[in-house]
Amino acid sequence: MRRLTLPLMLATSLALTAPAAPAQDLEEILGGIADSLLQQELDKQAFIAAQNANTVTAYRNYLKKYPNGLYRVNAERALARLGAPIDGSVEAAAAAEAKLGITASQRVAVQRELTRLGYSTGGTDGVWGRNTRNAIATWQRDRKEKVTGYVTEAQLKVLLKSAVVVPPPEEVDPGVLTPAEIEASLKLTRAQRTAVQKQLITLGYDAGVADGLWGSKTRAAIKAWQKANKKTQTSYVTAAQVKLIADQAAKVAPPPAPTNEAALEEQLLELSVEERADLQVRLMRLGYDTGRTDGTFGAATRRAIGAWQADEGERVTGYLTADQVRLIWVQTGR
Repeated sequence: MRRLTLPLMLATSLALTAPAAPAQDLEEILGGIADSLLQQELDKQAFIAAQNANTVTAYRNYLKKYPNGLYRVNAERALARLGAPIDGSVEAAAAAEAKLGITASQRVAVQRELTRLGYSTGGTDGVWGRNTRNAIATWQRDRKEKVTGYVTEAQLKVLLKSAVVVPPPEEVDPGVLTPAEIEASLKLTRAQRTAVQKQLITLGYDAGVADGLWGSKTRAAIKAWQKANKKTQTSYVTAAQVKLIADQAAKVAPPPAPTNEAALEEQLLELSVEERADLQVRLMRLGYDTGRTDGTFGAATRRAIGAWQADEGERVTGYLTADQVRLIWVQTGR
């Protein structure tokens, strides 16, 4: 009875507000409405089934059956979360841009070029937030290209062709920026600062408590490390030094000892190479050095997972659970 309520209400409305129609026409109208409601219900049930399965295959089957369904966007976002974005979607464009490996100096250069062209990015700090994404999208629209807010390799080349790329901080003349200003320009997150402290401790330098707060002990540890590595002793790090500290610590620290149970639980997730590579990229964004982003979980990636688990108060195994994968997605904006 519930399915007939809306058609009956519409029929009553038509009867009150429109000239009398032949019975056959009214029957066709009601039949069309009923068919539409039925299709909507089938669409909804198909998407719910895909949600319950929560697999790449299930969402792709839904989109194949309902390419313009009511829940198309939801299905595409779900596929992106599972590491399998649909070609042509915004999520796929975002994943493709991430693989370009755009440097911080190139991001600043793109923002400056967009601003020069009249597209407001809201700043030129190398952080591509909502304003920069809107500027990219408007620039794409004006060029009559697909509007995604994420640049392709070809578009990046166009924007950088006329832009001035500022050298990374470690290449800047020391007379231009102070050591503190160089470190500040890196915009290290709290998690990244904590990671550097842990790495210094691993290398034998007393950085105090690894909490991301760089006080006198951490500064002294940085200075001691710089002296040992024949660097200018400033107590402030450059981008190159952050990478070198991580590389040195990776060679010293053994990977977390795995447990058969943890390894089996991760194995049951059946993560694809693309999904593993995506997780490595996300861990790098959170400040945990995975060593590579090729989808191979080697010693460096296991150490990074272990460090992330420790910071999150999780049992340190170096192997991911389903809940931890989802948490990493949430922490990195998906």
